[in-house]
Amino acid sequence: MNSRNKPVAAMWALVLAVVATTCIRGPFLRAQAMDGRVDVRVVDSSGGSVPATVALASRSVDFRATGQADSDGRLALRRIPAGAFLLTVSHDGFSVFERRVEVRSAVPEFIEVMLEPEPVREQVTVRAAPPLFEPRRPSQPVRVGRRLLAEGLGTVMGRSAVDVVTTTPGWLLEANAVLHPRGSEYDTQYVIDGMPLYDNRSIAFAPAFISDDFESVSVLTAGIPAEYGRRLGGVIALDSRRSPSLGHRSTAQLQGGSFAHRTGYLAHQHSSRRTEILIGAQGGTTDRYLDPPSVENFTNKASSSGFNARLSRDLPGRDRLSAYFRASRTGFLVPNDLEQQEAGQRQDRRSAETSGQLHYQGVLSPGTLLSLRGMVRDLSSKLWSNELSTPVYVLQDRGFREGAIVGDITVQREGHTIKIGGDARWNWFREDFKMAEPDELPVFDLDFRDERRSTEASGYLQDQFRFGGFAATVGFRFDHYSLLVSDTAVSPRLAASYYIPQASLQLFASYDRIFQPPPTENLLLSSAATGLGIDAVEGLLAVPTSRADFVEVGLRRPIGDLLRVDVKHFWRDFSNYIDDDVFLNTGLSFPITFDSAQIQGTEVRLEIPRWKGVSSYVSYSNLLGRARSPVTGGLFIEGGEAEELRDVSVEFPISQDQRNTVAAMVRFQIHPRVWTSFGVRYGSGLPVELEDDDDDDDEHGHDDADDDDDDSHPEDGDAHEEQPIPDAILGQINFDRGRVRPNLSLDFSVGARVWTSGPRSAELQFDLRNAADRLNVINFSGLFSGTALAPGRQFTVQLRLQF
Repeated sequence: MNSRNKPVAAMWALVLAVVATTCIRGPFLRAQAMDGRVDVRVVDSSGGSVPATVALASRSVDFRATGQADSDGRLALRRIPAGAFLLTVSHDGFSVFERRVEVRSAVPEFIEVMLEPEPVREQVTVRAAPPLFEPRRPSQPVRVGRRLLAEGLGTVMGRSAVDVVTTTPGWLLEANAVLHPRGSEYDTQYVIDGMPLYDNRSIAFAPAFISDDFESVSVLTAGIPAEYGRRLGGVIALDSRRSPSLGHRSTAQLQGGSFAHRTGYLAHQHSSRRTEILIGAQGGTTDRYLDPPSVENFTNKASSSGFNARLSRDLPGRDRLSAYFRASRTGFLVPNDLEQQEAGQRQDRRSAETSGQLHYQGVLSPGTLLSLRGMVRDLSSKLWSNELSTPVYVLQDRGFREGAIVGDITVQREGHTIKIGGDARWNWFREDFKMAEPDELPVFDLDFRDERRSTEASGYLQDQFRFGGFAATVGFRFDHYSLLVSDTAVSPRLAASYYIPQASLQLFASYDRIFQPPPTENLLLSSAATGLGIDAVEGLLAVPTSRADFVEVGLRRPIGDLLRVDVKHFWRDFSNYIDDDVFLNTGLSFPITFDSAQIQGTEVRLEIPRWKGVSSYVSYSNLLGRARSPVTGGLFIEGGEAEELRDVSVEFPISQDQRNTVAAMVRFQIHPRVWTSFGVRYGSGLPVELEDDDDDDDEHGHDDADDDDDDSHPEDGDAHEEQPIPDAILGQINFDRGRVRPNLSLDFSVGARVWTSGPRSAELQFDLRNAADRLNVINFSGLFSGTALAPGRQFTVQLRLQF
């Protein structure tokens, strides 16, 4: 056997070996996508069928589904997330039936309900509230449902889904909508209807996901099940919209406001007893897409368009087949700094993505479910410059095609749930990169072209079991990766919790072993093994794989039936810590790795999901992250600090080392048709990149020798005095501390349902972000690494139609 195939063969041998154990043990693990199903049969005391109204609601996962049983008293509620629910069944002449139901996995649940005749009574019946808390689930994602997604504040085009994630603790948003979970740079994994995506989803790299397309957004940063791999700083699960009722239903959302912001979304859904169809389209334009380096917001226009469709069909025997298609594109200009604007630079970028998924669920036996998913995807990104570009003229055309097959078997019993599965992925990467001095055109200093193919395979086994107040999830994952480097890893995962009923308190802890292949963006150039023919680039090393140990401890408890509190502390220890190195002010970033990093932090979230017309949350994060050189892989720029750190060991704060981050919101339903909300976002400021030369000390009056944070994130770059920087921006930098000054945004919103006629309605919403018009600097790092500013005051009007 070819030695390169041995790891793959070993993986499948492991998978086959565990299947027998799976069939014998009988198990359960919660579905990570909205793949759950609840089949309800409603009868009366004589056994006759009742066409009752059925509702399934939860506050622990922010979800509600309703339906009408047919003449046989049967109703199938599909696409249910894992969680604890209150099942309510009602029909005229019968007492209301209520029961707590738990959906633990994608295995269908069957519930038979017997309605009793309603007795004559005079007292008022108090109904139970939907569950607020799940005491026997060791790791629980933070989930935002459809209502909050619909009522989200208007934001810069392409950032609506990202904006939801940053309301949860542990997630930091850097320039250009780059998400950083708990201090990680490239390690965000998106999961679309159960299919993982591992590439960088910054709006500068790929077309954005928008919240209008999805039913929910769920995030997880610890206690990560073994079915997830490769990018595990944080997992963001996006589930496409579900049909709320039988029949046809259309939705339209129009949004306009500051920065010439105009977006539109239109979707049509049809649902029958066995079939669901969703078709959606979106588009928009804006004069502020990326986070610019100047207050003037030069050359920052963008336009986007997209289409998506989902078809689901029930097959005989409660099997189900689903297909999902998505196509989107974004074209935009790269914003200039003052020097580039004076020179007349124009840089255009365009990204496009097309993907298709097919998902089959088959019920093998009661309590046993087979799931098979397939995906093909094509992503491309282009950059081109005019001849007035400075300091370099750049052309880029890169992309990849991906094919993936994912399969698993879930077996659910009373005390256990075991899930076993694996995947195989094939990627075809291409990179074409040209660079020249503008005055030397048409001669190129760098002309790089390469194409490579990668293969990745994984297998995993995980079991969740319960005993009294104790619950645990144990898993093992095997990964094999081969592109420019080849590597394999076995990653154990463990999450455990103990529930103390007397105190209504859950204590939990988790350990996750992480294996992460190198990032794919510009990887071929960054890891090129031979000289590139340019004096400024030297010392190239292939970007290696990264490993890490994640540990978390915490507690979770409800306070009455009103408030839920989560408190967590975590530690993360990386080897070959992944970061990025911005290339010669082109706006392109290249992966780079440092020897190691240690990150720890504390997170607190208080949440009132729904209580007497009030819903609210407060999220707080405290983080401390330090990395250590030498650089162990990636592209080095001559004269830059990265080059200086190739052979020395220096400790410095990671670029996401924001010590304190707060997000809070309170929403009031002040009238059945009117609501308002108030929010605040605060960040204590990121480290800045300061040079060690004496000129900087003299100009800004600070002494680097006394600056504990002087050696912050050591990327390449010249001193910031080499380009004119307005005093307004300089005033937001604390040079003594080597950090950006704190950022703050106060937000307000008011909305009303202005028209209702049966299922048809119209809602109007007015939003105000950063009401104080505060200048918030996201990054400040000199000429070559770029400065980025957050939006100023932003006013948005939203119109939502249901028909």
